[in-house]
Amino acid sequence: MGKHGVNHRIGVMGGSFNPVHCGHLSVARDVKATLKLDRMALMPAAQSPLKGVHSVSAEHRAAMLELAVASHPELDLDLRELSRKGPSYTFDSLTELREALGLQASLYFIMGDDLLPSLTRWSRWQEILHYAHVVVVSRPGVFPAVPATVKEWWNHHEMSLEALHQSSCGGVSRVECPLVNVSSTAIRAAIELGSPVSEVIPDAVLEYITHHNLYAVPSQAEANP
Repeated sequence: MGKHGVNHRIGVMGGSFNPVHCGHLSVARDVKATLKLDRMALMPAAQSPLKGVHSVSAEHRAAMLELAVASHPELDLDLRELSRKGPSYTFDSLTELREALGLQASLYFIMGDDLLPSLTRWSRWQEILHYAHVVVVSRPGVFPAVPATVKEWWNHHEMSLEALHQSSCGGVSRVECPLVNVSSTAIRAAIELGSPVSEVIPDAVLEYITHHNLYAVPSQAEANP
């Protein structure tokens, strides 16, 4: 990725994408439109630090993402975490992205509000804002309470979406998107049981899953989303 000029807006949404589903794609498209981003990339983790070993390989997850994005030209992929050994730390990825983008482009890291309760366990989480804005979207479900330190951090750095656009990094905000009540966890469980999932997974991704017999055995139905 080359350097970009003033006001160039880049969004990145990380995750396991195990598997990618229509909810991921819907959120990415909605966020790109709302923030008027020049680029919106999905960034799969090779190995999430707070999860066990993923039920299918990074290569399978990347292949499914490539199939999903092929029918959504407004979205992009960032596979940098798959080329790094060891756990995939968001801080490292945002540091690399900022170096590639330069100091003037605006960088937005998109995350679900279900991740806020565990944010204090992330590597150098308070330093993420040195490199990017953090934009949170709602996820369906009930989650643990957000720690006081995260609430304080949020209150100190919260900005309106309009204010975010005036700087390259440093703010936190929310984007309201229509909730899509689907999760990778539920999809894996449904596939294991032989239940239909065609309404929540792109056709090409479902064909790939079927062809490679993914998630069809209990060892591949991990508990993490």
